[in-house]
Parts: sequence; C-alpha cells; structure tokens
Amino acid sequence: MRLNISKANIAHHGQDVAGVPIHYFLSSFDDEFHKPGNEGFKRFLNKNKHITKWMIFSDYAFYDQEKPNDVVTFSIIPYQYDFYDFGDFIGSISFKDAKKLKAIKKNFINFINSNEILSLSIILPPKRRLDPINEREMLKSRFKMVINMAKHWIKNEGEKEYYKEILKKYKEMLAELNKAGANLKYVRDMDIVASFVSYISFQICQENRTELVGWFSDRDAILDYKINQFKKPLIFDLIDNLFHVLMFNIDENYKERIVYGVPEKNGPVWYDNYNRIPDLIAAALSDFDFNKSKCTNEKFKPVMERLMTNSDKNIVYRLDVNDGELTASIIDTFLVKG
Repeated sequence: MRLNISKANIAHHGQDVAGVPIHYFLSSFDDEFHKPGNEGFKRFLNKNKHITKWMIFSDYAFYDQEKPNDVVTFSIIPYQYDFYDFGDFIGSISFKDAKKLKAIKKNFINFINSNEILSLSIILPPKRRLDPINEREMLKSRFKMVINMAKHWIKNEGEKEYYKEILKKYKEMLAELNKAGANLKYVRDMDIVASFVSYISFQICQENRTELVGWFSDRDAILDYKINQFKKPLIFDLIDNLFHVLMFNIDENYKERIVYGVPEKNGPVWYDNYNRIPDLIAAALSDFDFNKSKCTNEKFKPVMERLMTNSDKNIVYRLDVNDGELTASIIDTFLVKG
C-alpha cells in the first residue's frame, strides 16, 4: 500500500510540533517500491496468503573501505516450520561468516532459491547524510517532535510505563545530539534501518492478514547503541513509533504488532543460522562492482549469477544522493554477469 503522506499524521523536519517524521528517502523508496513492474514483493506475499506470522532477518555490510558498496539486507521468511528445527537445518548446510569463506556452498544457494525466502537489499552511499545542510539540527528536530508526540500520548492515553520510558530515552538522545562530539554515524544508520524495518513490516501487514512480524538483527552497533543506558535497544522504539503511525493511519484499531529477537551480548546468537541468509547476500552485494559488472572476489560469483539473478528471491534497491537528498532506484540484477 502506498504511503499517503498528506493524509498521515506525519510531521516534516524542522517543525516544532508533535509527530513521527518520515524521511524523504523513505518517500522516494515508496515511489520506487510501487512502480509498475516491481511486483516481486506482492507476488511473494500473495503466494503465502495463508501465513499470519512473518520473520525478517537483517545483516549489514557497512564501512569496509576495501569493498565498493555499503549494503543492508532484509530476508523475509514466513513462519511455517518449527523455528529451531528449521534454523538447525540452515546451520547444517551453511557457514558461520560469508566474509571468511574460501568458497560458497552450492547447496546453500540452492536452498535459498528453492524455499519461501525473499530478500530486499538496499545499497547505501558510503558518505550518506540524512540532511544536506545540517544533519545534526535535523536529527534534533526529529527527536523534539517525537518527544512532543510521546507527551501527547501520555496526555491522551495515560502515563503508561512504555510512554514514560520512550520519553526518557528521546530526551537523553536529544541531550546526546547537543554534545559537540555526538556520533551521528550510529544515529543515522539506526534511523535508516528502523525506517526500512517499519516500512517492510507495514507492507507485509497490508498485503496479508498478519498477526505479527518478528525482526531479528545481526549483532551490530546500531542495536547496541547506548544499550547500557536503556532497558532495550533504542532502535526498537524507533521502529515501533513509525510502524504505529503508518498502521494507525489505515486503521485506528489495528492489532498487528512487531516483536524482536534480542541477541546475546557475547557468543553465538540464538537465531544466527537464519542470519546467514542476509549475511551471504549483503556480503556478495557489498563485494560486487556494478560499474564493471564483476565481483571483486571470485567466491561471490556463484551467488551473483545463480541467486541474485533470481528476481523471485531478491530485490535490490539503491539509495543515491541527488541534490543533497537520498533518493531510491531499483537495480536490475537479472543482467548481472558476476
């Protein structure tokens, strides 16, 4: 379903109002997502109309100066088998870290191609910014608006513990952004990933009769950001708030919800086997030189030629900087040679 931004209770950056602002790049992505000919996502969900519970697994390939691309991949899987049994099977045919492999197992590629798995990948510009003029002030405006929104929720729905908790978090984030040495990189990437998780979850809920969507992220700095100060990762709140606004705009009595997998602080992650799917795809896309149409590492050639050319299993988007703004386009991976 298209985002109806004029109708939604979504404020614009720079306003001193209550709201959960949507980034321009997500509006651009929504335009590209719904262009004629880009129906792979809808076909996948229609094929699985009977599924009411969905899982999204995420992995990232960011800030490797030896690779041509920064990539985030979201692998969407219907919940139709025992979680642990299916995960154990994935573990038995896959690997621990695609970046450290000498060769990619063909049977793992075959498994992804033959199962109900759809991966959405977004290639991000390495020098990305959320605002072309003053990113720090834009982020401060964003958190001020959500603080006002939390106050509005408390006023109208009562001082629920959740609202008080997010109000406290967002005030701490605003204070952090006011510091001269604030690390905008993690806040920026957290905001980008949260926007996409909310958007993908919203689209799943609009296409199918859905009870819940589970998001399971690879252990990453965007999940651990300020984790010692908060009871749970801040990104969960960013996702929940935008998802709520998008869903509420369609149905004020919506029942669908997002749940989260929380990785252990150390050692193996309990859902790590599933994350090997987006790990492989993000690593392969990160390695691929689209200007030369070739892999910089030959081990990823089978992934690009046999998996990424399957448009029923993979959809790849790119965010580029145009006139200072992040805008979206889709990449035709069917023509990839590897």
